[in-house]
Amino acid sequence: MQDIKISMIGVSGSGKTAFLSGICDTFISGNIEVKDSRNDDRSHLFKILPYQADDMSETSIGDVRRYSIRNNRNFTSVSTENTKKYMLDLFDDTYSTSVPLCSVSFIDYKGGFVGNLVNERSGDEVKDVRNELLASNVLLIFADAIRLSRAETAGEISAALGSDDINTFFNTNQFMNKKMTVLFVLTKDDSPEVTGDSELLADRIRHAFETTVRIIERNGWTYGIIRTSAVGRNCVDPVTNRITPDAEIVPYGIDSVLFYSIYRTVSEEVTALHLRISDMENASVLTKMSREYRNRMKILKTQLEESDVVLRFIRIPYNSLRVSDSLVCEVRPESGGISAVSG
Repeated sequence: MQDIKISMIGVSGSGKTAFLSGICDTFISGNIEVKDSRNDDRSHLFKILPYQADDMSETSIGDVRRYSIRNNRNFTSVSTENTKKYMLDLFDDTYSTSVPLCSVSFIDYKGGFVGNLVNERSGDEVKDVRNELLASNVLLIFADAIRLSRAETAGEISAALGSDDINTFFNTNQFMNKKMTVLFVLTKDDSPEVTGDSELLADRIRHAFETTVRIIERNGWTYGIIRTSAVGRNCVDPVTNRITPDAEIVPYGIDSVLFYSIYRTVSEEVTALHLRISDMENASVLTKMSREYRNRMKILKTQLEESDVVLRFIRIPYNSLRVSDSLVCEVRPESGGISAVSG
């Protein structure tokens, strides 16, 4: 199956680069174990390996791993100066196979792009970013929990989230015949500076992004709000605001974002493939006799088999996610409303 394309947007300082460090420390530094809910005696070990495509000289294993906070306690997140694409393979290491379940590409756009997305006089670079966003399978919108909890007015909330510009982007672009998953990623959730519970912050996100949420629901997309931390709880000294030397770095919510993104994307793909195969099976007998028909049907059924395999494995951590406390809320077309709330 094709790469799952995940785009990350958010204002400067919203935690996009720190999120990448969480990817490193959750999946690349070691495996993540997920219990199989259907078999208490069985676990699955998921890991990620970065890869570099022949035409992607900008991306390398070194680029991804240099963000690891676990390996660099003095890590300081800096603003992203250039758009970067991080290409990753996801494996279920339980079976020690060299074949990845799927490939995922994370695209990190610099925070300054948010304000330019809706500017029609923007240069070619911004227009390219706009087109990339429209072509994504998953859109991650980052929200800094510290800034969001401190905001007192609607204007301060909008500035903390960049919601005015993102709402305008959704309102002025066409997503015709496009299925997309949108996740609001609440970063820095571990910080003692965050005031208010997760449901209060989720309400602020839903209200600030009211226009975006309305478009998501109109298009029949899935969206959710997930709490994350790149370091884990009790790792930051509240006085110095730095990671303590003996802190155990245990990011949370990062795996939820990844597994959720993959599961929802592959689910949509499987549904679409079933529909296409069904439409072809309903074609006329004369059409079915053609070589083109047989070749096309073979390709579709092969794609369906490959996607079904991915879906079967990813359903395990996805189901685990739905009972964890990372998922603040989830709204799916088939549910007709908020189907999971915790916090």
